[in-house]
Amino acid sequence: MMKSAAEELSVLAQAVVWEQREEEGRLAEGLEGHSLRFRKRERLTWSPVTLESQSITFGGRACVVLSRPPHGGEVGAFRTGSPVSLYQANDAGVPDPDGPPPRRGLVRKVRKHQLEVVLDGEPLSAQDFHERWTLDVRGDDRSFRFMAEALSHWINTEDPAERAFRDGLLGFGEIPLASSELEAPFTGHEASLKSLNALQSAWVKAVWSGRPFALLHGPPGTGKTTTLLALIEGLVSAGKRVLVTAQSNAAVDWILLGCAHRSMEAVRIGHPMRVDPKVWSLSLESRVEAEPEFKQVRDFRKRSAQSWKEVDRFRRNFGPAERKEKAEAKREALDLSREAREMEAYIAEKVIRKSAIVGATLAGTSDMMLRDEPFDYVIVDEAGQAMEPAVWIAMRKAPCVVLAGDHQQLPPVVKSSKAIGAGLEKSLIEKLLQRHPRSEWNVMLEEQYRMNQAIMTPSSDWFYEGRLKAAPGNAACALEGIPPWTWIDTAGCGFSEERESEGSSTSNREEAQFVLDRLAELVEQAPLATIGVVAPYRAQIEVLESLWFDRFGQAHEGIEFATVDAFQGQERDIMILSLTRCNEEGAIGFLKEYRRTNVAMTRARAHLLVVGDGATLGGDPFFARMMELAEEAGAYRSAWEWMS
Repeated sequence: MMKSAAEELSVLAQAVVWEQREEEGRLAEGLEGHSLRFRKRERLTWSPVTLESQSITFGGRACVVLSRPPHGGEVGAFRTGSPVSLYQANDAGVPDPDGPPPRRGLVRKVRKHQLEVVLDGEPLSAQDFHERWTLDVRGDDRSFRFMAEALSHWINTEDPAERAFRDGLLGFGEIPLASSELEAPFTGHEASLKSLNALQSAWVKAVWSGRPFALLHGPPGTGKTTTLLALIEGLVSAGKRVLVTAQSNAAVDWILLGCAHRSMEAVRIGHPMRVDPKVWSLSLESRVEAEPEFKQVRDFRKRSAQSWKEVDRFRRNFGPAERKEKAEAKREALDLSREAREMEAYIAEKVIRKSAIVGATLAGTSDMMLRDEPFDYVIVDEAGQAMEPAVWIAMRKAPCVVLAGDHQQLPPVVKSSKAIGAGLEKSLIEKLLQRHPRSEWNVMLEEQYRMNQAIMTPSSDWFYEGRLKAAPGNAACALEGIPPWTWIDTAGCGFSEERESEGSSTSNREEAQFVLDRLAELVEQAPLATIGVVAPYRAQIEVLESLWFDRFGQAHEGIEFATVDAFQGQERDIMILSLTRCNEEGAIGFLKEYRRTNVAMTRARAHLLVVGDGATLGGDPFFARMMELAEEAGAYRSAWEWMS
């Protein structure tokens, strides 16, 4: 039992250290001490890579196109937004100590044999395009550093208001009273409440009263985002400034997209490679480029590029005059680049300052551009998915904090068993929902607007104390000739799972083929329906996509394949869940994390299809109960119906 809030946060600080060591150790295990051949096989390295082209992006960053030969490595861990290291390798396949220092960057775009990478630092020279390079996936320690700094601040703060907030939040003191300075009376702003039900509206009014913190538990389909957007609209109309944040880039982009649909101006802070194209017009980069002063930035960069060309003319130093001319051209290029960055930073600061709504990830709220920016409210969306220390980063930014999410869906991703034991896997919103009794500022939304009654009921019973109610308009949502949900048991069909070579992901090719057969049937039955196909394992999704492409030669509009984790926050008319596991031992791995299945089940509006091996899964009480409910509802079928 913790004796103080500071002690509790100190335990979390140690857990962050353990988690960082675990992540760094896992990456080092794959990279350090292994041959280039091994790293390429493990899809952690591309080598050799050739520099094809270079352009300049926001902040003076160089965007380079890299290509590899057919056997230069696999896409693997290289995904949009992945941190990478680009270097010239020696014969051992590690950075050449006599070569230039490694360059860090983020992946911008992934193709089969090409990557676009945005690099930190100055642009590459013409000579660099004649060299052979190696590209490694690397760890990103920024988030850990920001979490450690935030926890240190909250542990050691001497500010009376911050200490009262910290202690009251964690249950070691009285909850601070509402601030009259923050109070935003809803009188005159009732229009923002028109789309809300009674419970949602009451909660928004309670938050507007200026409480230092508020909690919103939003189960699937209950209108959490709609409620938050109404809150933001009311606050902004009352002259308040709001920082919108979440653990993932996707969650931040989604709520800012909602702001745009309500004609609320916002600006998105973050690395350009991690901003969804749908909200690009809201990105800081886009907003800066639209300002009249940006013409001067373009001029500086154009002149800088011309000076770099002058530098590149001197491949060799032939004499004092040539060396002097080269040095002068290089100095001019660097000076012009610096002036471009300074002008761009000035414009960016102006854009942020005049924005009432700013969006960034939790780690992104530590961006230097937000360091001294004042906000009235911080809204943390998808708080159930965020590590608690990450939330403490954002809570430094405003006197009033709102946490919204659902701890019965995906939890924070924690790999270290020691960190899990120290409580890092438990989100702050879950902790606070348990420590603070329900009230007008701490509510669970109960009316859901997504699923029909049959799909909703198992999730409501298992995860939400049976409190969810289907809204009248969607209680009977259905597709003609297609039942609300079906479990197809593949037991006895001879299917078997496969583990990736030296990897951690699992696939089941036979189950994937069976799933695609059912998918084709559903496409024929409901050609206009949107369909999501999910699996708990990345390897299974890769198999599903590959087989579908082999069968039809192209992607089908309205069908999306993704892991369950990638699908949180989304919904489709039809959802298909491939549970994948099939073995004699009855081992189900991380399917034991039932909240992941809850996410998968609650994405469907009209039809849910679950495919799994009952012999493997039936030994687990959760999945055994699911099959029992399917039988009781007449939704249980055997795969043998299609195989005979």
